[in-house]
Amino acid sequence: MNIEHKDISPTRKAVLVHYSAEEVASEDARLLSEFTRQVKIPGFRSGKADPKMVRSRYAKEIKKELKECLVQKSHQEGLSQVDFKIYRILEIETGSIEASAEATLKFTVDIIPQFDLPEYSGIPVTSASKIAGDEEVDQMINHILGQRAEFKPVEKIIEKGDYVRCGYTGKIGSELIETIVPEEKLYGTQKSTWEEAGAENTPGVSAVVEGLIGMEKGGTKEVSMDFPEDFKVEVLAGKSAIYEISVEEVREKILPEMDEAFFQSMQVKDEAEFKAQIKQTIEQRKANEVANANRQQLIDHLIEFVKIPLPESGLDSEREAILKDFMQKNLQAGVEREDFEKNKEALHASATQMAESRLKSLIILDMIADKESISVENDDLSRAIVQQASMRGQKPEAFVKELQKDRSQIDLLRRDIRIGKTLNLLLEKADISDEESKVEKAEAELKDSPVSDKTEA
Repeated sequence: MNIEHKDISPTRKAVLVHYSAEEVASEDARLLSEFTRQVKIPGFRSGKADPKMVRSRYAKEIKKELKECLVQKSHQEGLSQVDFKIYRILEIETGSIEASAEATLKFTVDIIPQFDLPEYSGIPVTSASKIAGDEEVDQMINHILGQRAEFKPVEKIIEKGDYVRCGYTGKIGSELIETIVPEEKLYGTQKSTWEEAGAENTPGVSAVVEGLIGMEKGGTKEVSMDFPEDFKVEVLAGKSAIYEISVEEVREKILPEMDEAFFQSMQVKDEAEFKAQIKQTIEQRKANEVANANRQQLIDHLIEFVKIPLPESGLDSEREAILKDFMQKNLQAGVEREDFEKNKEALHASATQMAESRLKSLIILDMIADKESISVENDDLSRAIVQQASMRGQKPEAFVKELQKDRSQIDLLRRDIRIGKTLNLLLEKADISDEESKVEKAEAELKDSPVSDKTEA
C-alpha cells in the first residue's frame, strides 16, 4: 500500500491509496478461500468445492467483496497514515478493481488545517450575578398574578393596563394600508381585536395602543403613526399614517388576592414561602444563563486568537442546521414562509457568520480535548440520554431506539458531551471574577483615590 495526497484547496485534499497487483491478488485469494469454505455446491462436500468453480459461480459477489474490503482497508490503514487531520470524507472513487491488477482508490476529504492552540489556562471571565433581587421577585409575582387575573367589563375612561376590544383602519394619505400591504394585516385594518392600552414593546401599531388611553366605550379617535426609517415592513418605513380607532368594549384587569386560597393553589403555606420559591426559581434560571454566558466568553476568547480557513463541508452542515432551527422556531411562532424568502440573503449571511464561529469553536475545543485526553465514558452517554429524553418528554428506552436508527445522532451526542466536558475544564482553569466584586472594587478605588479626597475636601 502506498499513500499519496494532493491539495485541492487549503481545506480539501485528494488522498490516493495505491495497491500493487500482488496486494490485490493476495486479497482476492483470501476472499476466494473464504467463499470456498462457506458456499455449498452440489457434488462437493462443504468447504471442498473446486475454487475455479466457486469463482465462476460467484464472480460478481467476489468482485463486490474485493472492492468493499479494499475500501475498508484503505479507510482504516491508509487514511490513518496521513500527517493531517481529516474532518470528513466527501467522496470515494474506486474505479475498476480487477484481481491481480494494480488498483488506486481516491478519497476526497476535507481537512482541519494545522494551527497552534492559544493559551487556554487563566482565560478572563466576568461572571454575572446569580442573585435574584427583590425587584425581580416582584416582577415574577406580578407575572404569575397576571396569568390568573380576571377581566371585568367596565364603563369608564380607559387607563393604562385596561384591555380594550377595538377596531382600527390605517391610511397613508387617502390610500388604505390594507391595499398597500395586504399581507401585513396587523398594520392595515382590524375590525375587532383586543389590545392592552399603553402596553410597551407589543406587536402591532404602537400609536393605536397608546391612543386608546383616555377613550371610552363607543368612542372614536384619529391618531398619527410615524413608522421609523428601519421599520421591518419596507413599504411603510419612513411613512406617516393616520389610524381611525373605534372602541367596542373595555375590561379592567383584576389581579387575584394573595390569600390563603391563592397560596394553597401555589402549594406554599404563606407569602414568605411563596417569595422564597420564586427567588429560588429565578436564581436557578440565572445560574443556567450565567453558566452559558461564561462558556460563551471562553469560546469568544479562543476563536479571537485562531485564524484558519474552515472546511467547506463543515460550514455547509452548520449553516444548514442553524437555518433549519431558525425556521422551525419562527414557523411555530406564526411567521409566514414568504417572510423567509423576502429576507433570504440576509438570513443566509447571518447563518454563515454564526456557522463560522460555531465550527471554529468546535475545532479548537476538539483539539484541546485531544491534548487533555478528554473522553466520553458510557456513564456520560447514559446521563446525556436520560437528560435528552426528559427534555423531549420521552422514556429513555424510546429515545435510545431513535438513536439506534441513526448512528450519526449518537456521534453528535458524543461530540456534544466531549465539548461540554472540555468547556467545564476550561472554566476550572479560567480566571473568573464576578460583576458585583468588580463594581465594589472600582467604588473602593475611587473612594481611596487622591481625586476623590480632593473632591470631598
